[in-house]
Amino acid sequence: MKSIHFHYRWYMMCLLFFGYIQSFAQVINSQEGNPVQCTQKLRLISDKMIFTKDRKEKPVKVDIIIDPLSSTIKTIMQESGQKVPSEQVYQIKNMNCTVNDNFTFGRVIYSVMADNYDGTFSNGEFLLEATKRGLFFSNTIDPPQDKAVIPVIKFEKL
Repeated sequence: MKSIHFHYRWYMMCLLFFGYIQSFAQVINSQEGNPVQCTQKLRLISDKMIFTKDRKEKPVKVDIIIDPLSSTIKTIMQESGQKVPSEQVYQIKNMNCTVNDNFTFGRVIYSVMADNYDGTFSNGEFLLEATKRGLFFSNTIDPPQDKAVIPVIKFEKL
């Protein structure tokens, strides 16, 4: 009887172990299975920022480098009259990507680690959205009543 009990325990431990290994492998494979465009390093360039609250445009040179594989977003902005551009690097902690392979439809939501000390970023999320009107980068995924939108005039896959 002890022998049957021992074999049963051994069998159950093996099932649990191999089941865990299989589910772990599925998680790894799902990360690897992301479409290429979701993990592609991008450079976004713009010459203005639009504030949706009052539809005002602000001329500003913007260069954004998104590198999902190294989990970073680097923003470089230079307003007219500003001698030195301001740079910030954000760590991507999560990404939700539904954009198509040529960036003409869909969106990518980047959740980033941000201290949000000045309230400029809502919930620490950026939005890259492709529509019929073009490609846009925004400082928040909140509704469009009060956010800054950067229309992308040029983007490169690096």
